[in-house]
Amino acid sequence: MASPMSPSPSHPIAAVLVRAFVANLNAVGAFVRATWKARRHRREVALMLAFDDHALADIGLTRGDVHVCLAGPIFDDPSTRLRVLAVERRAARRAQAREHVEHLAMGGPVSISTRLSA
Repeated sequence: MASPMSPSPSHPIAAVLVRAFVANLNAVGAFVRATWKARRHRREVALMLAFDDHALADIGLTRGDVHVCLAGPIFDDPSTRLRVLAVERRAARRAQAREHVEHLAMGGPVSISTRLSA
């Protein structure tokens, strides 16, 4: 015997409507969960503004990065953008260090600015 929530096989239109309703309900639930998570992350990222500049630099960020990410749309998760910024900044520093080492290995002159940036 079919449960009261499941349509009987003799009503294919009802089955399609129930599936569509459940799919829409799942989509609304996913949206609510994502919004709640983004709000929670937004609050946590806002707390990073209390960090000093050295603490932010230790994790590869600047105060401006935090402000920019918090200025985005309310439904966007700022922590995702901050993670991308930190990874990009670390990759750029590694590339700069590699270029510096290659430059020195090729016997290039060492200027004051080269020594200061190392």
